[in-house]
Amino acid sequence: MKPLILTLALFGLSLGAFAQIGLTAGMNLAKYTYPETQFDVHRKSILAYNFGIQYKKELTEKLFLLPELSYSGKGSRIYYDYPEGYTGPMKNVNKFQYLQLNLPAIVAIPLSDELDYEIGGGLFAAYLLKATQKTVEFDDSYVTEKFASGDLKKMDAGLHLTTGFRMSKMLGFHFRYDLGLMNIEGVNGSPVVKTRNFSINVSCLFAKND
Repeated sequence: MKPLILTLALFGLSLGAFAQIGLTAGMNLAKYTYPETQFDVHRKSILAYNFGIQYKKELTEKLFLLPELSYSGKGSRIYYDYPEGYTGPMKNVNKFQYLQLNLPAIVAIPLSDELDYEIGGGLFAAYLLKATQKTVEFDDSYVTEKFASGDLKKMDAGLHLTTGFRMSKMLGFHFRYDLGLMNIEGVNGSPVVKTRNFSINVSCLFAKND
């Protein structure tokens, strides 16, 4: 909990320095890395969503910071290729819900009076709010359970990359990628698990409050 409190405190202290607030929302295509095992042969993405608030701080005419605090869904689908006659689960759908702080620096390249191309990156830190696993059997029956306490680490962190376009300094359309660098597996001796997430987002920065 202490890392989350520190993250939110730093974000809160920065609010007074920002002149422009915005909202963002989008779709995630998420999965995580996991070493191959004897039966784990297919690992695919899940579709989730994200939404949050942004603050823009201009550093120069073309360079600005864009901290963002958001909810972001991540996870993965895992399909199994078992020997003939095996009656275990066909797949698991693991879903993770995070409170995430993105801290990118972005360069805006004017393409016209009304359109900028934006590209940048930075770091992200995320706190796990909830994690569930849906186990699907071969007869399509399923059960959904919460991950047990300690199965996953509460904190994740890594690189946050973004590129896209913004109209009239307000309406944005961006492609983003989160590269998790921390092992989120909480059980000692288990394989290393790291998150990966691609998202498409629409955002709107409101007029400056000078």
